[in-house]
Amino acid sequence: MKYLLIYFTTFMLTGCFGSNVQTSKSTVQQRYSQTVVKAADISLDGQYTLLSDNKQICLWDNNLNKKVYDCLQGLEAQLIELLGISKNKKYFYTSNRINVHLYDFASGRLITVWNSGDNIINDIAMSEDENTLVFGFRTGQASIVSIKNNNITTYKPHRLDINSVSISADGSKAFTGSSDKTAVLWKTANGDVVQTFTHKSRVNHVTMSVDGKMAFTLDAIKDRFFWLLKIGKQFSELNSNLKFIEFNDAVFVNKNRWLLSALPKQKLQLWQVKDGELLGEWQAFITGESYRSSVIDIQLIKPKEIATMTSEGVFERWTINPIVKN
Repeated sequence: MKYLLIYFTTFMLTGCFGSNVQTSKSTVQQRYSQTVVKAADISLDGQYTLLSDNKQICLWDNNLNKKVYDCLQGLEAQLIELLGISKNKKYFYTSNRINVHLYDFASGRLITVWNSGDNIINDIAMSEDENTLVFGFRTGQASIVSIKNNNITTYKPHRLDINSVSISADGSKAFTGSSDKTAVLWKTANGDVVQTFTHKSRVNHVTMSVDGKMAFTLDAIKDRFFWLLKIGKQFSELNSNLKFIEFNDAVFVNKNRWLLSALPKQKLQLWQVKDGELLGEWQAFITGESYRSSVIDIQLIKPKEIATMTSEGVFERWTINPIVKN
């Protein structure tokens, strides 16, 4: 396995364990593309990475550092900006924001294609039971797709663009963030609104925990809130003085105690949910070819191991070593 030279900083973390926690440098660095990666997704177990450079779509085995099968090319691989791997690796999907392709993960065979017509898709999410997809559109509409019977139902939870979508593990609820300054939790069966969360500016990012109990919303100015979804109340907010924060990806981990976030400028961060404290910040590998590289996908693949993918095509693993106070 070929390892790349990495620049790193070691951080001392405090807070959630009541004592210092030291993070190590990244333990694996593997480059999968020599061009700009527009979209990527790491499987929940960290074994595979799916990525698109707008010309081809490749599936990599991270453990073996090799492609699983020949990359998809041609028209179905062009201008792909959204993609994802299902939880149990039954499917993967790709989208150029108008067409959505669903593939068999094991073989790479195309299963079906959905077309959104005049609607432009801003974001897509798949439920962990692998039965439901949600498409968020620039019109404020959202479509719920049943993979089993290919039914599509469209609702309008927002007045303006939907910028970010998340879906519960069983596909029963969707959580969407919009330019209309709201994030909305709603039922996928009928579009009924469960909770509405108001912000001061457009909501750029939403994340819902796997168990559907906790959510995070990030707007364009300074609202960065954790929510208790059942009662619709704010739980905490990010403890940061930065005027602007952008997340490319985020995920609740460690039984909703932490939030992992992927950011521009090669950054990845670990936040404590109960008080919004920043527990750690890491610098991803920089090739020297671009100073505008971003971390575009992040996963906690083991209790103490993080996996990331950058827009420069670099896959990395990071180990965190908590010292737990008894």
